Amino acid sequence: MGKLLLLASLCAIPAFPAGIFSAGVLGGAPFTDVVNNTSGGGYAFNARSSNYTVGPSIQINLPLNLRFEFDALYRPYRFAATSNVPAPLATGLAPANVSASQWAFPMLAQYRFKFPVVSPFLEAGLSVNHLSGVSDVGADIIAGPGTSGASVTPASLIRRTNAGVVIGGGVDLKLPIVRISGELRYTRESQPYFANVSNLNQAELLVGIHF
Repeated sequence: MGKLLLLASLCAIPAFPAGIFSAGVLGGAPFTDVVNNTSGGGYAFNARSSNYTVGPSIQINLPLNLRFEFDALYRPYRFAATSNVPAPLATGLAPANVSASQWAFPMLAQYRFKFPVVSPFLEAGLSVNHLSGVSDVGADIIAGPGTSGASVTPASLIRRTNAGVVIGGGVDLKLPIVRISGELRYTRESQPYFANVSNLNQAELLVGIHF
């Protein structure tokens, strides 16, 4: 009986037109650092190389040249803190290397300009971002509010989840089996992860392959 009900439910689902879904992968390189090169609290902060972004992508083709895209993108998140106080006064200011994994989940509406082979597109939407595996090697600079004796100082970790607005544009190149895309994408994050040092403006070049 249960199998018959399942079969009836599946038959009741309307069929989607062929080609409405496409899946693929995105990869690219950020133009911007995860933190601003700045100083405070006796430290100088400098971003360490985070030179790639990669992850899966799903697209849904809609009427009126519209398309919805959902991505799950990984990027290394690293920066260094070194003391900028003269040695006799630098007691307790040990150097540190902060590292984490940043996961971004953009949800984008895209408008495509229809051409036979190369199709430009514009996009806009929101992205929910999350830091996992946050750690520092050296100074204890990532302690945030609520920890024992902690206060908000430069590079205090004040949140792990963030959201931002995304805009961008690019082109699709249609080939016999796959579709290749290239785009420039800009994200304005709403709040910093680390007090006073996080760079809220992020830009990247992405190349995608969708089937």
